[in-house]
Amino acid sequence: MKKLLILIAVIGLSFSAYAQEQNSESMKKVVVARLSIKSDKADQFLQAAEKIVKETRKEAGCEIYTLYKSCFGPENEFIFYEEYKDQKALDFHNNSAYLEEFFSAITPLLDGAPVVEVF
Repeated sequence: MKKLLILIAVIGLSFSAYAQEQNSESMKKVVVARLSIKSDKADQFLQAAEKIVKETRKEAGCEIYTLYKSCFGPENEFIFYEEYKDQKALDFHNNSAYLEEFFSAITPLLDGAPVVEVF
């Protein structure tokens, strides 16, 4: 009987993990990206960021796209907080020409590697 209960529990956990994996494509995606900008390049960065924020907010699957300046971190650390309806919406954003243009413009302004987390 004990072995049967353990087997049922394992099957239940496996099915739950499978169902979660199948639904991950349709789940909301949250992105937090931290960028450290060279101290004399913050104005240039903000000009480039203004365009990417405006363009991204127009995307059908974008729910939130906000740029923050860190108050307690390094002086020129900026944080993008992003929410997308699902993985398809995030993929659309990641493949956009304006995102590629943004990265090209800000790469020389960076004071270290960006830190990007996706949830």
